[in-house]
Amino acid sequence: MKLPKYINTTISRLSILLIIVYLNSSFMYGQDSMEDASITVTFSEEDGVKTLIAAATDQEGLPIEDLELYFYVKRTFSLLPIGDPFNSTDENGIIEMEFANDLPGDTEGNLEIVIKLFESDLYNDMTVEVTKDWGIPIIIEDPKSEKRSLWSAAANAPLTLIVLITSMIAAVWYIICYIIFTLFKISRIKD
Repeated sequence: MKLPKYINTTISRLSILLIIVYLNSSFMYGQDSMEDASITVTFSEEDGVKTLIAAATDQEGLPIEDLELYFYVKRTFSLLPIGDPFNSTDENGIIEMEFANDLPGDTEGNLEIVIKLFESDLYNDMTVEVTKDWGIPIIIEDPKSEKRSLWSAAANAPLTLIVLITSMIAAVWYIICYIIFTLFKISRIKD
């Protein structure tokens, strides 16, 4: 079967276009112009004011101006944003951010600070993680000394809750056993 000439021409043009797009996909998405940035983090503490200082430079060591960085503190399930929602570097490539004094850390007061660079037009995405002891140390109580409460471990659950749940489970099993016993009695009846 021979295809019409216009279909052959369309198929060949389409295949050439797909090959060009495939081979030049990095050019199509602007990946060739992206370069890596370097972010260094320093800390300063004067008169009880904690300051986080982030400096951004390019591959040649020159400061990057108007680069947006995002600051977070790593929590149990996600990242907690800190500072202003939009932080951009000044003409020297530096951002100074006042750090909160009331963030709980681990048992030693350590916090994992995360600085992210993403969705930049000129630089690749990157993440910098630094641990600093600027958090409030948490105190973990001995579970054996904990009083009975709803949020405590199973061994220290309130007695009324234990009795209520146990009686509900027993009632459900009683009903299941009664239904099975009744079905067994029905099956034993002879006509």
